[in-house]
Amino acid sequence: MSCFHMLFRHRRLIWNLTLLDFRLRYAGSRLGLVWMLLAPLLMLGAYLLLFGGILQVRPDQSSTGVEYGLLIACGLLPWIGFSEGVTRGTASVLAQRNLIKSHVFPMELFPVSAVCAGLIGQLCGTLLLLVLLGLRGMLGPNLAVLPFLLILQALFTVGLVWFLSCVNIIYRDTSQVVVLMMVLLMFISPIAYTQEMAPAGLKLVVELNPISYLIEGYRNALLYNQFPNVRGLVIFGGLALLVLLAGYRYFMHLRRVLPDYV
Repeated sequence: MSCFHMLFRHRRLIWNLTLLDFRLRYAGSRLGLVWMLLAPLLMLGAYLLLFGGILQVRPDQSSTGVEYGLLIACGLLPWIGFSEGVTRGTASVLAQRNLIKSHVFPMELFPVSAVCAGLIGQLCGTLLLLVLLGLRGMLGPNLAVLPFLLILQALFTVGLVWFLSCVNIIYRDTSQVVVLMMVLLMFISPIAYTQEMAPAGLKLVVELNPISYLIEGYRNALLYNQFPNVRGLVIFGGLALLVLLAGYRYFMHLRRVLPDYV
């Protein structure tokens, strides 16, 4: 069964697992779904304090604090969706170890639902950002590219966590390594700065980071009302398909031997 055929065939089950995963994340919490918006706002405040207040970073000298905050928000939201999908998706299969020995339930759906659950928070934050941009009269027709960017982001993340979730079953330290790597990746991703603002010594690293193309695509569409850079879009789109197909093949190849490691 091909990757896309499998996803389409189990689309309802993926949706139900996504809703279950999303509800369990905030189950028992007093603030509940408020954390879905509170956590990104706290991260945004921390970025503004560090980069805008202490380091005095600005895209240009005439930029106000609000404008710089919007620049950060446009990069922070896709990063949060991606990082949550990767960290939770890596541990998703091992968390369902009781079902691993079952050859009936499609285990490959757990990473997919974890990624989709992370995207729900990103979507809610993006809707709030769109309201703020609308109040400032900054919305434009290039917002139509956002669903395409979201699909590419989902495909790339799912393929990555299919691979990582398998490795995490064999090597249990993988999930901890992934958390540390995501912290490093966060600082070499253009969240609080643009690719043009990156220092000369860091510019090559930022350009080799595939998440840079994703973040810049969102920022161009949301903040600058520009169509994303075609070269970057093609690079990230091709990489997303490659990672998705390779990750799915790797997962299905190891699926039969995974119960031996539980």
